[in-house]
Parts: sequence; C-alpha cells; structure tokens
Amino acid sequence: MTYFLGVDGGASKTAALVTDGEGKLLGDGIAGPSNHLRVGIETASRNIERAVNKALVAADVASREIIWAYCGIAGADHPAHRQEVVDSLNIFFPRGNFTIDNDARIALTGAIGFGAGVVVIAGTGSVAFGRNEKGEEARAGGWGPIVGDEGSAYGIARAGLVAVLRAFDGRGEPTVMTELLARDYELTPEELPRFVYAATTHADDIARYGRVVTAAAQTNDAVAIGILHNAGVELGSAVLAVARRLGIASGPLSVGYVGGTFRAGELLLGPMRETVKRQVPGADVHPPLRKPVEGAAMMAIRAAAHPRPSRPSAA
Repeated sequence: MTYFLGVDGGASKTAALVTDGEGKLLGDGIAGPSNHLRVGIETASRNIERAVNKALVAADVASREIIWAYCGIAGADHPAHRQEVVDSLNIFFPRGNFTIDNDARIALTGAIGFGAGVVVIAGTGSVAFGRNEKGEEARAGGWGPIVGDEGSAYGIARAGLVAVLRAFDGRGEPTVMTELLARDYELTPEELPRFVYAATTHADDIARYGRVVTAAAQTNDAVAIGILHNAGVELGSAVLAVARRLGIASGPLSVGYVGGTFRAGELLLGPMRETVKRQVPGADVHPPLRKPVEGAAMMAIRAAAHPRPSRPSAA
C-alpha cells in the first residue's frame, strides 16, 4: 500500500491526514497553530511535527513510508520566511518528498476539487482564491488585519468593538453587544483600550470577539446585523474580483466557503450569496466538498506523480 500525507497549517490549528492512494482516511492528528508569521518558526515547526506524528501513529505508518507530503501552511509563501519552513520540514522528510504551499490552494482543492471555481476563506483572516480551466490562479484579500481581512472574524470583531465604543460615546446606536461584553467577558467600554492596545494582544485575541457580534445579531440587534451584512458583502466582493480576473464570472461558478466565521450562518452567508449571485446568477455557493487538509492529501497524491517541490505565490 502507498501512503500520502496532507497538512493544513493555519493561525488557530494544524491538521494532518494520512491517506492511501485512493484518498481513504487512515489516520489524522491535530495540534496548535503553525502560521510562523504569528507564532514564530520554532512553535510552527513544533506544531506541524506534533500533528504529523499524531496522524502517523493513528495510521500506524512510519514517516519513511510516506510517498509524498503536501503541506499548505499559512504564510509559507512569504519569500522572506519560506526557506525556514522548508528547512524545518526537511527534518521530517529528508528525501525531500514534500511540497510547501499556501493554505488557500489546499482549501480551494478541498472545497471544489481540481476544477475551476473560487474558495472564500474566513477565519481569523480572510481571502478569496480561485482557478480557471486553464489552471490560472488569482486571489483577492488576504492582506492581514491592519490593511485588510474584511469579512474575517477579526474584521467583524473590530467593527463590533468600534460599535460598542461609539454607542458609549453617544456617537452611535445602542447595541446589545455592550451588555454581552460585560456579561460574558467582564469587559466594559472603559476597559476596552487597555485590552486592545496591550502588547500581549494579537489579532487572534481580538478575533474571538466576533462571536459577540453573532450572538447580538441573533437577538435581532440592528447594529450587529449590519456588521455581519457588511462582512458578507465584502466576502462576496472578493469572490467576484477573483472570478472576473480569471474570466469565470460569466457562467456557472462553483464557490466554496471555509472557516469558522461562517458559523454565523445566514446572517453572513446570505449577504455574501446575494452579492455573488447578483453578478453571477448561475453561481453555486456551497459548503466545501472536503476539508482543506483533505485537499492537501489529494494534492499529495497528484504531486507524487508530477513532483514539484516549490510553488509560486498566488497572483
């Protein structure tokens, strides 16, 4: 039997999956985050190792038996840090039988397969990534929390915290989010700056407050509903930008969505779907066919037949 490994390394967790040549799941493993731009190369490498080792043990497979490993790691295509990621994985796969790629590409393959379409990812950050029938690729978004990440958990949380402060000042409408922050997190408007601007506070810490916006919206809070609506429109706009660049916006369009932010359900999905279908009536906006880590395993099987250790960054 031949064995393949897929790895999905993101800002919140790292998933690894061992499959056979037909893609059948044999063992999986989960560890902490492996976006080295956020947690550092040592922590990222350690978490990749943990996830991979758990998957290998669960599958009862040795690393030397892996024919090919395909690793989609957030931030891995950053030119200044890519070699560090490669060097860390060389420890696990000294034969060099692995591919380092960005996490958007494996999410796309998991969401729609190897055909044409777009995946929109909304977790701590956000990005849309797609390919056409020629294999050409394009992306929109993914610029990080300071200058981008619209529609992400961070973007939604930031908008929610801004709304709470505006309401406190009397510059904005009252919102249930103020009460939810005090009740569930013991945070008052006066205390928010100390938390937000603390040296120990990172984008992931702020992104967690996106759930406050969703909870408030579920009580019909107009301010929170507006925030989620705007987020959905932003994500839909990113999908359309990618589709237009790839020349696939004029006909049927497969659009998969991935990420914890979509737990908000139709409050977020509805505006996103409407934005896309207004321009592309034939678009099919759907949950992913498979998880990103499964997409990585699928790409490992394909890469074994056509080895290509390095990939260019997305357009």
